[in-house]
Amino acid sequence: MPESDRVDKRTLRYAGRRDELLAAVTEYVIANGVGELSMRPLAKAVGVSHASLLHHFGSKENLLAEVIEGMRGESIPAELLADPGADPIALLSAWWDARTTPETLPRFRVMLEIYVQAVLDPVGHERFLEQLVGQWLVALEHGLSGAGCPDEQVSQVATLILAQIRGLSMDLLATGDRPRVDRAFAFLVDDLAARVRGWEIA
Repeated sequence: MPESDRVDKRTLRYAGRRDELLAAVTEYVIANGVGELSMRPLAKAVGVSHASLLHHFGSKENLLAEVIEGMRGESIPAELLADPGADPIALLSAWWDARTTPETLPRFRVMLEIYVQAVLDPVGHERFLEQLVGQWLVALEHGLSGAGCPDEQVSQVATLILAQIRGLSMDLLATGDRPRVDRAFAFLVDDLAARVRGWEIA
């Protein structure tokens, strides 16, 4: 019987429990990376059939996009979107403290792997790129506007902050030099605070 027509105990394991399946997939991806990721070994590892995995996610690219959506390592502070008056400095500082711990950094490593794949082969990765870049820019622009950033500078400042945060995160992953990278992040925060004070005066 073709695998696509087979309903077995593995397929039924996550019937109606898609969130649990996604959580299992996410943990596998974090532990094993995406360089050699294949849908069949992944399905076997999490205890479902290959057909079931395709039924839930459609393709490897969509699966990775959903993994990123569910991961907290690159999550957007909801306050940046919900409250135009939220303090972007406090939110970024809280994000950095929470998302660069030894427990959460491996999630950023996975995102970096997927990012490289998407840059090398954008076709099929549009959803991921929109999540990793577009949604963060929207959130940062929202917070900066609420902090008084002039409209003509919002896009540039948001782009600069996003690039600096990602660069510092990669540095931390590569070197493990937490004190040095933390000092650099503090310098970034101080620079943003000075900008905000200037906007308030203007």
